[in-house]
Amino acid sequence: MFRNESAPFYTETACTRLIKQYSKFWFLCCCPDIWVDKVEFSDTFVKMYRKGMILFNIINAIFCTSCFMSLFTQHGLTRSQESDRLAYAVSTPIVTVFYHYVVLYYTGDIRQVLYKLIVVLKVEHNDKTAEEEMIKKSKLHNGIFFAVCVCNIALVGLSNFIQAVFNDATFITCISAWPDIEDRSPLAGATRVIVYFLWFLHVARNMGVLLIIHTALLCISQQYSNLAAYFDDLNKIFDEELSQEKKELKFEKGFKKGIAQHALTLWCVDETQRVLRIMFSSHVMLWCGLLMSCLPEIIMDESHSLTVLMTNAPRVAAALLGLGYFMWPVGDITVHASNLPSAMYGCGWQCCHGNSARIRKLVVLAMMVAQKQIEMKAFGHFSFSYETYVVIVKMSYTLFSVLY
Repeated sequence: MFRNESAPFYTETACTRLIKQYSKFWFLCCCPDIWVDKVEFSDTFVKMYRKGMILFNIINAIFCTSCFMSLFTQHGLTRSQESDRLAYAVSTPIVTVFYHYVVLYYTGDIRQVLYKLIVVLKVEHNDKTAEEEMIKKSKLHNGIFFAVCVCNIALVGLSNFIQAVFNDATFITCISAWPDIEDRSPLAGATRVIVYFLWFLHVARNMGVLLIIHTALLCISQQYSNLAAYFDDLNKIFDEELSQEKKELKFEKGFKKGIAQHALTLWCVDETQRVLRIMFSSHVMLWCGLLMSCLPEIIMDESHSLTVLMTNAPRVAAALLGLGYFMWPVGDITVHASNLPSAMYGCGWQCCHGNSARIRKLVVLAMMVAQKQIEMKAFGHFSFSYETYVVIVKMSYTLFSVLY
């Protein structure tokens, strides 16, 4: 392993091993240095790939510009192609600028938050159940989301390939500024194939960026579960074979450590909100817009044919999963944070006698802070939650109904 010399040493856990695996994917997606350790690639490959990132970013910028310019250069499209063109022309620049570039700008802040959540806050207590649950949830969410995204791209490519082979149509997937959709020259055909693979690479880069954000949110959710387990375990102090005075001193010391951990957790929450506030707002606009772009072809199809439904099903699924990809873990944060005051109340403070007055005041103050609802917001006011997810999905259909 190639360790960053400036990175501190830490005890390896299942969570740090998962992050090391993710960091390799992040590096390949042109998001280096997100984790404190260097990626487990050879030094030669790392040096060459870092230099190549400049070229990759230039190619990606050209691709996004071409998608946007297609709004002005491509004409005579079908309703489905117009919907696709609008979705790609708007989404590709938004994801590149407000996701990828924002993550690159805040790389140091994200790395610090992840390190505190995964390493520093696990020194005193690391609940294995919460850790295993977080890892399972991460693999499940990412597996489903990535599979749907890749399936969507593959089906679009396969469908258009079949149309090109059997119906003599042009191979149109992600619509670019050039070539014209009716241009059947060999150069135009080759360009369309290149555009298709550039689209695939663009989506792969985006999945890496989204994985960074999703991982940070899951780690915060896990930390609140870990904190609740820590306060629950304080009860065990009074089962030890110590004098009552020593038990109370040990309990008070442990409770104060829990308060310090909670304070650091709140700092991580505030930092995450500060760093990701642009992405949260962009996320709502992007996925709500993509969901709306899927509706015209489905609703306005008078025949309600199975072909139209099957063609749009992967896009609708990707839009719904993409919207929930941030909102679901943020909803978990709110739920797990709400359990912390109860854990503090049941930590065993009632077993203290000599210092009971001081301990009670400490517990009450800690519970008052913990009772403050933890939320992540878009546009400064729009809270992410399970309820908000349902509202946004309904709102997309309502907006479409009003506009059309």
